[in-house]
Amino acid sequence: MHRSRSPLYVEIASEIKQRISLGIYPSGQQLPTEPELAGELGVSRGTLRESLSVLEREGLLLRRHGVGSFVKKQPSKVVAGMEKLDSLYNTIESAGRKAEDKVIRICQERLEPSISRSLELEDDSEGYIIESIRLADGIPVIYCWDVIPLWVLGKERLLVGREWCSSLTEFFRKFTSHRPKQFVSSVIAVLPPKAVTKMLAVDVLTPMILMEGVLYDANDRAINFGRQYYRSDKYEFTLVRK
Repeated sequence: MHRSRSPLYVEIASEIKQRISLGIYPSGQQLPTEPELAGELGVSRGTLRESLSVLEREGLLLRRHGVGSFVKKQPSKVVAGMEKLDSLYNTIESAGRKAEDKVIRICQERLEPSISRSLELEDDSEGYIIESIRLADGIPVIYCWDVIPLWVLGKERLLVGREWCSSLTEFFRKFTSHRPKQFVSSVIAVLPPKAVTKMLAVDVLTPMILMEGVLYDANDRAINFGRQYYRSDKYEFTLVRK
């Protein structure tokens, strides 16, 4: 097994998680005994127990004292299409899950030059930063980092309206004169930054989908720069090509 600089128990947890995702350890099945699994993975039972504890905290395993560890039955993923501009809240509800929007932080900051240019602003511009997460059935599945140019709102006090809305799309429609038209973005597979792992309650080796881009209004003005991290174990995209 390949060794990286990550703690050994994290590597082992990732290996077991991959086996679960591949169906080697099916949902509801009991894992091999600790001596068998430790021997198979080439680690001590102490290290293995740390790994199992990590997976138990993540909700992947159910451990029964004196019996063993079982793969916990997982709810199906949120599956959403990419063809339509829709709020993340709505995509979760459309998948039959209970959706929740939680705003973490709202502040005003100086923007990185690349983000300023994406929003057609001067390099030394400031913007409103909004951090939020989306939950499906109480489980955090998406972390969002959004930038709104100062000129879009006009009055800073309107920002409080974001906490009253279930999505940024709803906020634009209710508290500004701008109507979202299209989100031009890139989509790549990544490992999450440490800050994101804390927000989404996962470890650093959890694969994620990063979507990053600019939202334009009906007049083709850039009104938002968005960066979204999706848990690939909880959220899946479909794409129809014609």
